[in-house]
Amino acid sequence: MTATSTAAAAPATLKAGALHWLQVATLGIAIAISGNVSGWNYGLAIGGWGGMLLAMLAMAVLFLCLTQTLAELAAALPDGGGFDGYVRRALGPVPAYLTGMSVAIALAVGAGLAISFSEAYVSAWLGFGGWPVKLAFLAVVMGLQLRGAHEAVGLTVAVGVTALVILVAFCLFMVPEFQSSRLFSAGPDGTPSLLPHGFTGAAGCIPFALFLLLGVEQAAHAAAEMRDMAQSMPKALATAIGVAFVVGLCVLLIATGGVGAERLGAVDDPLLAAVTAHPGRAGVAFMTRLVGAGALVALLGTFFSIAYASSRQFYHLAHGGYLPRGFGHVNRRQAPDVAVGLVAAIALGTAAFAPNNAMVVFIFLISVSHALLLVAFLRLRRREPDLVRPYRAIGGYWIAAIALLLSLAVMVSCYQLEVRALRLALVALVALTAHFVWLHPARPRRP
Repeated sequence: MTATSTAAAAPATLKAGALHWLQVATLGIAIAISGNVSGWNYGLAIGGWGGMLLAMLAMAVLFLCLTQTLAELAAALPDGGGFDGYVRRALGPVPAYLTGMSVAIALAVGAGLAISFSEAYVSAWLGFGGWPVKLAFLAVVMGLQLRGAHEAVGLTVAVGVTALVILVAFCLFMVPEFQSSRLFSAGPDGTPSLLPHGFTGAAGCIPFALFLLLGVEQAAHAAAEMRDMAQSMPKALATAIGVAFVVGLCVLLIATGGVGAERLGAVDDPLLAAVTAHPGRAGVAFMTRLVGAGALVALLGTFFSIAYASSRQFYHLAHGGYLPRGFGHVNRRQAPDVAVGLVAAIALGTAAFAPNNAMVVFIFLISVSHALLLVAFLRLRRREPDLVRPYRAIGGYWIAAIALLLSLAVMVSCYQLEVRALRLALVALVALTAHFVWLHPARPRRP
């Protein structure tokens, strides 16, 4: 689910060559796995189960192509600085700024989503919620950030493993309740269908299907710490996508078939809603506690990770001259307090909106960074043909073009779902970019 790399901080704590390909694959799975806890189910209300399945297949193709290009870039430029570093080299400082800002703002919005989803699980599980719970989560996580707490690969993996165990237990518990008829939703004429709103509805499912895989690509930031990176990175990313896809497909199939597409598409806590839909089952009380606690661990772990990554992204943008220097300030514990405050403000504002609406903005901004990355890949292939590439993406230009088209499809789908919110987001990005160009009109392009 996390749209930037929790491994982004890894170079400070890991030695070069310290990561085996399986560790990087596990990291990618861990980053993405919490997307199964909340958010994906909103697509059921838009395109039904069949629409979610088609959208998920399309997103799997997108991520397979995207990670191939990432594997080539990471192998050629292991110290390139991540997404905005690759974009800066290929396209210059303005697209790099847009990439960095898109990711930073998206992550702050993602922190607000984590607040909303965590509150929904607390409310459904423990019976109390609302703004007191949201503010408590915000205060605890941001307080830890201000104390200089920093994430590590081990923490991310631990949270991911916890989420994976919970998902496996959830699927095993719900299998006996599966009925294929529950996969059908009523169409406009009242007829049950797997595609109640046709292929248009399936297109509307794209942002929510992507949520089941989002974050896998961020494991590529571990390139500088991998053993035999040229061969290991493609294998690690492909493995991570394969596992994330299978887990997501199982949750999509079993949860929907156990409760019903129409019922599950309207809740903020799909796993808990599925378990509590069968109160007469033996062990339901235990599963309620297990799923409730496990979902909270996964969501709060994701909240901590993306809040950390977002604040550091703002901090580094400030030190790179992309933002006012004040955002690069640190407190006595060497924590970027002003950047943390900015993340908290954006997260708090996001938590005031319906999570399904905020989620579309989050996905759109991440897709902007994906599209720019893919354009950078194509430009580097053309402009620097002699660049040493220990690994070359299978399919080369073609797979990058396919991924770019699918990324644009994600952005179009998001825009159609949330026109007003995304117009505001686009205006904000244009204004920020114009401000950057005005402040740095002659900023040299990185060779």
